Amino acid sequence: MMRFNQHLRLRTQFLTRSFTGQTRTKKEGCQIQVRDYSKGTTNTAHITETGINLDGRDLLHVETRNMCRCEECFGKFAHQIKNLPPIGNTLPGIKVQEIGKLSEHYVSLKWTDGHEGLISRTIRGDFGPGKIESRVRKWLDLTRRKNSEQEFWRAPNEEVKKIWDYSWVVSSGENTREFLVHYIKYGIALMNGVPAGLKMEDIIFEGLKMGPLWASCYDLVDYVRFKPDPTNLGYGSGKLPLHLDLPYYYAPPHVEFFYSIENTVEGGDSFWVDSFAAITTMTQDRPDLVEILKTVPMTYRYTPPGSGVFQLTHHPLIRTVEGDLWRTVDSRWSMDAAQFTRERDLETRKKWWEAYSYYRDLVEDQSSWFVKKLEGGEVVLTDNWRVYHARKEFKMTADGQERIVSTAYMDWNSMANRVLSPEKGDFVFLEIDQH
Repeated sequence: MMRFNQHLRLRTQFLTRSFTGQTRTKKEGCQIQVRDYSKGTTNTAHITETGINLDGRDLLHVETRNMCRCEECFGKFAHQIKNLPPIGNTLPGIKVQEIGKLSEHYVSLKWTDGHEGLISRTIRGDFGPGKIESRVRKWLDLTRRKNSEQEFWRAPNEEVKKIWDYSWVVSSGENTREFLVHYIKYGIALMNGVPAGLKMEDIIFEGLKMGPLWASCYDLVDYVRFKPDPTNLGYGSGKLPLHLDLPYYYAPPHVEFFYSIENTVEGGDSFWVDSFAAITTMTQDRPDLVEILKTVPMTYRYTPPGSGVFQLTHHPLIRTVEGDLWRTVDSRWSMDAAQFTRERDLETRKKWWEAYSYYRDLVEDQSSWFVKKLEGGEVVLTDNWRVYHARKEFKMTADGQERIVSTAYMDWNSMANRVLSPEKGDFVFLEIDQH
């Protein structure tokens, strides 16, 4: 009861500050009223035919009602809309009736459904003060895979080849974020100096403080060492062509962790290439072929006998979102060309193979590869929606030689969460009580 009374008192004070003591003016020809709040504050909000204009930004009536940040509408602890306004054609549209107080981060509004609340004018108003605000300003577009924030590389430069010290990366949250920002920007990031005996789970959960992992048919963490007659070519010793992992899932995982535990064999160099750079070049030279790879899907499958696994789906090789390159899906040894012939007509297949051959020529250009033999204690993070990885053939020429690696995957949101979020237990509330 005490908490309710306190909330009611604060709510009353907020509304009193927001909507009393101001001169009201009536908009001609309708019942909408707007207050003049010019004293001490520049009035940068006014009602329009479709909603309001706030600081030069046009907002629809329905958008303002769904943007309300008062405690009645927007949960203080959940930061989710908890009092959903009516929407659609079931009820008359709710409109802004009055504009009240403008402060640095908020503006008070009253709607035709009788609700009085406030919406944010700034990022700080939406997310609260401090760390989240600053991280959102710096990295939100990068974590949303905006190409303007990423660095494509047609050939590996020093930033792409940079190797980070594991102990430094995990020594603080800010260092971890700097490492992950580098990873998002270039699609690849390497660490060395992982202490012997650490497992993949230790590196991710305890060191980087990230999670959860993405479960596949190989479990959460897969340990890979040479096997004769392997059920997956990755367990063999031959060359692995450039590929992206798990294309036979409807939503392949975003983030791949690759941990070289021991590598004393002859050969077996790893190499990587940026597919987004190749696609950018292809778009400039042959946009017609790029369009085919965007629209015609290829089928991929993984059905090893006796494993109880049947994975089969289809994807276009290139996916874009609002003009930004978003995802590439490609693995030559997982293609189901036979199924492709059943699903596509001859002319479509001719065009697809022409486009794919042109694209693979760009990817297979060795001047664009970043080549490195991974040593024991090194970890590579790759953007599995962008950066291809591969392996050269290796041989065991002496007793005791081993190549043992482990792999794991993570959803993009879990990685972006580590970049943008504050530490657990660090409460950041909106400042509506200061409006």
